[in-house]
Amino acid sequence: MFFALRILFVLINGSTFTKIDFNLLFDAFLFGFRLDLIPTFYVITALYLIYQIFKSKSVVTGLLSIFVFTIIFIGLIDALYFKFLKEHIGFSFFHQLDSDNNISLWKYVTDYWYMAILGIVSTTAVTIWLRQSLHKTQKTNWVSLGISIALVFLVVRGGFRLKPLRTADSGSYLSSSTHVVSYNVPFYIFESWQNPITKPEFLGSFETPIASSKFAKDTMLTPNIVIIVLESFGKEYTGLNRGMTHTFTPFLNSLFSKSICCHNAYANGLKSVDAVPAIFSGLPKLSSTAIIHSPRSSKQVPSVFNCLKELGYSSSFFHGANNETMGFRSYLLTNGLDQYYGLDQYPNKEDNDGDWGVFDEPYLQHIAGQLSSQKQPFISGIFTLSSHHPYTIPTEFNDSFSEGNIPIHKSIQYTDMALKKFMESCEGSDWFDNTIFIITADHSAENLLHAYRTPSGKFEIPLILYSPKLLKPQAVRKTVGQIDILPTILDYVGYPKNITVLGNSIFERNTNQFVAHFDNNTYHITKNNWSYGVHLTDDAFLFNKTQDINCLTNLTSKFPQMEEALDSNLKQALYKYFYLANEE
Repeated sequence: MFFALRILFVLINGSTFTKIDFNLLFDAFLFGFRLDLIPTFYVITALYLIYQIFKSKSVVTGLLSIFVFTIIFIGLIDALYFKFLKEHIGFSFFHQLDSDNNISLWKYVTDYWYMAILGIVSTTAVTIWLRQSLHKTQKTNWVSLGISIALVFLVVRGGFRLKPLRTADSGSYLSSSTHVVSYNVPFYIFESWQNPITKPEFLGSFETPIASSKFAKDTMLTPNIVIIVLESFGKEYTGLNRGMTHTFTPFLNSLFSKSICCHNAYANGLKSVDAVPAIFSGLPKLSSTAIIHSPRSSKQVPSVFNCLKELGYSSSFFHGANNETMGFRSYLLTNGLDQYYGLDQYPNKEDNDGDWGVFDEPYLQHIAGQLSSQKQPFISGIFTLSSHHPYTIPTEFNDSFSEGNIPIHKSIQYTDMALKKFMESCEGSDWFDNTIFIITADHSAENLLHAYRTPSGKFEIPLILYSPKLLKPQAVRKTVGQIDILPTILDYVGYPKNITVLGNSIFERNTNQFVAHFDNNTYHITKNNWSYGVHLTDDAFLFNKTQDINCLTNLTSKFPQMEEALDSNLKQALYKYFYLANEE
């Protein structure tokens, strides 16, 4: 069953892997088989004990059928989930399925009905086979059973090793391009269950000074700040995609030459729940546990809201979804936000898309009016949603945009149009000239080109600072990330206190910047044209994106000085992150 689900995963996500061959796949399937034995062993052991207690094959068959049903549907969900977000589902996935969030499983079932049918047919077939097999009476050979259990337990544990086998060990045996194929998703979910934010073993005793940043200036500035987070706006969809594909953001493209435009900008996570801490409080996702889902979420950290509040700013955050979606509201209010505006505060319920919340076009117009009544100076966050799956747009716009190459392209065009109307409305306000608009994305989504599926390419997003009266247009070529937004704002206003942040101001003349990521048990950084990564078990990769845009040739050991420098940069970033993430 696990083997069949792994084949299905490869078939659905085959285009995600930039370099893959039969030998690499065979190794991944072989290691995956070892991982498959772990949940199989424990489930069979548990069922055997239950049988000894109740002496009922019907009870055992029923429980095993539930197990099979769960495994098959988790496997199908994961295969589709990986297609969009390029990572396997962990326990944090279930935080997004509570009643306060807007993810509708029924909507996904209707969109991918054929997968649901496949799951039902598969579950039925396996259940029938199990019933027939379990009802056969066989004499137990206790000696053989005991030996078999001991041998299987040894294999499940990974041999006579100090620590049991785990998903992270895939990096010791497999290529970095295929280790995700080996994952046993139910086991991986179990591993990530209530997982604390702990530093990886390869950091060892590495330490680096934790220095405070100084942004104080002789004169403080108090511009209004509006941070617009565009849902799923990957760089590939925009005019920054190096001209390799058609773009779907004509208005956003028109702002690039009028803004401080970051041509090498990266998200610090792959999900919306990762973007909010990164953008508004400078904390990236550098572990399997999202900051918002960790114990750290209840403790206040420096943020754009609490820092600017000290300077007399009022603050607001707008997201047209359920007020408790993904834990945004509680996290932001904990960290200094004054007012959170969600679906509950929106007056016209007819503008609801029926899935996530209010359509972007009417909601952004509503926000423009709200900002005009806000006490200045203000800092406001805006999070769009129409370009999230299932990519629903108002019916009156169905014929207004091209279909594009994949379903998200049409909704991207709709949100781009909504952004244009929003900016036009803001231009007529008395606060516009003294406002800096920071426009970025939470993460990328489906991508057509391999260049945007690579270890660093999947994180590429647009990031601009737009203010016709306050900022001189500039093309920024250095590497920047979402966590650089907080120090950039503090640098511009001249924040008077020393503060410890992980990012760097975009205004700094520092070309040594890099962005750190955590992706499928691999830590990696992007620095200029280099992409370097280390799996939790020390398997490494090194790519030169200028010469190898699809990251097909691993240059590990061929550039030792560069590799050593990047490894040191990565460890510095991780040490600082885990220090701050676990600081009381």
